[in-house]
Amino acid sequence: MAKRLILIFTMLTFISCGNENDDIYKTKSGEFASKSGNFIAAFPIKPGYTAIDNQIGLDKFQIHLFRTSLGPNKVFSIEYNDYPEYMIKSMTDEQIYSQGVTNFANKMADSFKLEFQEPIQQNGLKGLHFVFALKKYLVDKGGKGYIAGKLFRNGNRVYIVTYIGENDKNTDTFMESFRLIK
Repeated sequence: MAKRLILIFTMLTFISCGNENDDIYKTKSGEFASKSGNFIAAFPIKPGYTAIDNQIGLDKFQIHLFRTSLGPNKVFSIEYNDYPEYMIKSMTDEQIYSQGVTNFANKMADSFKLEFQEPIQQNGLKGLHFVFALKKYLVDKGGKGYIAGKLFRNGNRVYIVTYIGENDKNTDTFMESFRLIK
């Protein structure tokens, strides 16, 4: 299973090396910002950008991924989706966050389990903070790492800020820095 965990990190690393996006720039404070994503965050190094086409029913939209990694076991990521307005308008923030954590839990069910989730407020945004821990059998085999995430909604856009990996001194700075461009 440790090999499976390394495979997950490797796949995330390759995804982070996606399309170049000219709208990612370094701010005067040393953080990175995205004009189209309308956010600023303290990625440890310049993130790569990937756009993935997605579809729900007949509605097509893109998932925008901004990722960087420090070695094979430390991945910093911001993802956002612009959902069709009619689809997201009928959902409360809590429903969106709950569905986001459930989707994440389903994707990572083989290796991680939800440890906790709690409502937060960060830089003027209400959201949800969650943490996934490695399952015991992986820890028993010497596996290390966790997933820290935050979900935020701004209109029909939903942001997911995540860190996947072993403990890193940049994690808290990255996770706490996410904010929208005013």
